[in-house]
Amino acid sequence: MTLITYPTRVHFADDVLEEALHSELERAGSVAPLLLMAHSPTNAELEDRVRAGLPPSAKPHLVTYTEDSDLRIIAKDVAGLEFTPDVIIAFGAARAIELARKCRYAITQSLKKRLPLYAVPGVDGLPGPCTRNLESWRSGLPSVLICDPTVALGAGQVQSQRASVLSLVRCCESYLANAYNPPADGMALDGLNRCVINLPKLGTVAGVDLHRELMAANLNAALSQEKGIGPALMMSAVLARAGEGLEEADVARLVLPSVVLAQSVDAEKADALRKVLGQDDLRLGDAMRQVLAAVDGPMSLSQMGIPRQALKSAAQAAVGKAGFVYDTALRVLDEIYEEAVP
Repeated sequence: MTLITYPTRVHFADDVLEEALHSELERAGSVAPLLLMAHSPTNAELEDRVRAGLPPSAKPHLVTYTEDSDLRIIAKDVAGLEFTPDVIIAFGAARAIELARKCRYAITQSLKKRLPLYAVPGVDGLPGPCTRNLESWRSGLPSVLICDPTVALGAGQVQSQRASVLSLVRCCESYLANAYNPPADGMALDGLNRCVINLPKLGTVAGVDLHRELMAANLNAALSQEKGIGPALMMSAVLARAGEGLEEADVARLVLPSVVLAQSVDAEKADALRKVLGQDDLRLGDAMRQVLAAVDGPMSLSQMGIPRQALKSAAQAAVGKAGFVYDTALRVLDEIYEEAVP
């Protein structure tokens, strides 16, 4: 039996942030919101918008993080504050939402009460499901999502491309996962289609319409991951942590096509994905490589500065995902370590 549950309420519209946040907080009777965001001058306008959405009676407490911050330490510190929040609001980036999940977990352990989590995603959407078995995909979802494409208008081309690549990888792996979940499959295909259509437009087309499509793809990708995390994402996460300043999306761009070529993929699913990718005459992995080739970046894992010894731990992380065994996962990574398959 498959249990399908989407317990998140979603607001999705241009310029909806202030109104949606105010109505949700009023509805919940919140007076002590914990605000979480990156410490960055570029977030000043977004912070103003979030504060404008707070009810007059609210007394917020702001916590920020930097690129080098250990989110687990921040979450532990937040749980020890004298300030007792009644809701957590994370905004601007997937990392802020990841910090919010860690804070909610830490506060739950401390107060024995689970707080609602409101998320205002930026261009990079939601973080991936927890890989440390601390919480399920379902329990990791925000209580309320406010998807306002105008929040992402300041994102640069590279940041937007990385977000779209990660959405594409998430959608592909979710769709290929064996779990029977028709709603997740539908969202995965729709998200993939939006990525394929709009990824080539980045750098040539600007405006809220493009960011609305990319945000929709991000949302579909995140919700489709109820089916679990695939081997390409597992390995990419490990490899990204092994190098200096690496982004998971840049690694996944190389890993996904080779992972798919090594999988035993259902023929009907492969046909459906090839049609969306617009590459009916290629093998599925080659079709994915063709689409992802439109994004500039290193052509091998070694070019990224990833040490070869990291391949073993990455391969181990993929064991059991989509039927992968250690030797197969390691072979896939070896093949793209020096030079990606053309």
